[in-house]
Amino acid sequence: MRIDHEIPIETGQKFQIDRFRPEDASGIANLFYAIYGPGYPFDTYYIPERIIEENQNGNIYSVVARTSKGDIVAHGALYRSSPAYGNLYEIGQYIVLKNYRDTFAAYKINQYISETLTQHVRPDGIFGEAVCNHVTTQKSSALIGMKDMALELDLMPSEAYEKEKSASGRVSCLIQFRSFSDGPQEVFIPEVYRERIEYILSDCDLSRVITPSAGAIPSEIESEVTVKIFAHAGVARSNVMKVGVDFESVVTQFERQAKEKAVVVLQCFLNLDKPWIGSAVEMLRERGYFLAGYVPRWFDTDGLLMQKVLSEPDFNSIALYSLKAKEIRKHVLADWDRARKQALSL
Repeated sequence: MRIDHEIPIETGQKFQIDRFRPEDASGIANLFYAIYGPGYPFDTYYIPERIIEENQNGNIYSVVARTSKGDIVAHGALYRSSPAYGNLYEIGQYIVLKNYRDTFAAYKINQYISETLTQHVRPDGIFGEAVCNHVTTQKSSALIGMKDMALELDLMPSEAYEKEKSASGRVSCLIQFRSFSDGPQEVFIPEVYRERIEYILSDCDLSRVITPSAGAIPSEIESEVTVKIFAHAGVARSNVMKVGVDFESVVTQFERQAKEKAVVVLQCFLNLDKPWIGSAVEMLRERGYFLAGYVPRWFDTDGLLMQKVLSEPDFNSIALYSLKAKEIRKHVLADWDRARKQALSL
């Protein structure tokens, strides 16, 4: 049953950080409703039965701050989300009740996940999408060794922040990444983005050989793409495992599906394991896409994130903590502006 109202929690209780128990599910759902009201774009976190099921099947590993009464005052998790590779987990779903934000609940959950939970789950890597209407999550992620990799413009809908009035429009997210188990990779990078990717990778402990992408797409290869549309969030994501000669028609179909669902943010994650990836990037650039950044291990091999937004982002509202993230924003702004001017000239 979906939680549709807030249950008040007594202030000042002591709590402990612990792995999820089935009896925590209602408290987690109440916590999400208390912070987001009905506006959070993923229903799972409002439905206790789904929270239990997803924690049992390994799609979510929740960590909570639980009081002696059983109240849940904070939450964080490792969970499977959009990557094509199953052992790259997302870290996030951090929320803390307003009257417990003067505690170390969020920090302790973050520490527990990075030091204890990862030893149990054994991911090859973790990534997070830190919201940019504040810098708290970005700071806490940096403390556990996560590196800034990409800036997703206008990813989250404004409705998710109406209850707390913490954003005036759509909210951008900073992708951060940490490796736990890495092996050498050769990645093929279009020359137009080589310097930007080298900069992003410069502080990452990853063994990569960057080779310029080159050559036409072989005529016998067909594209292999999966699409997810998050209609409530206004976001469409495509994972491009393989680029084939039909790629342009595949993108046309992707954009048609997005338009039917009134999507405002389109994302293409491109596998960098083949030399001809540059042909796909150029095709996307001509259609108004711009570089958002680099995503290690997205396909097990690394990926490039190209994005297209259908409204003008408010770059001044994007709060960023690190100098690197601010430099990534500068690169994204420049490429978004190139795409915008290109569209105006057509």
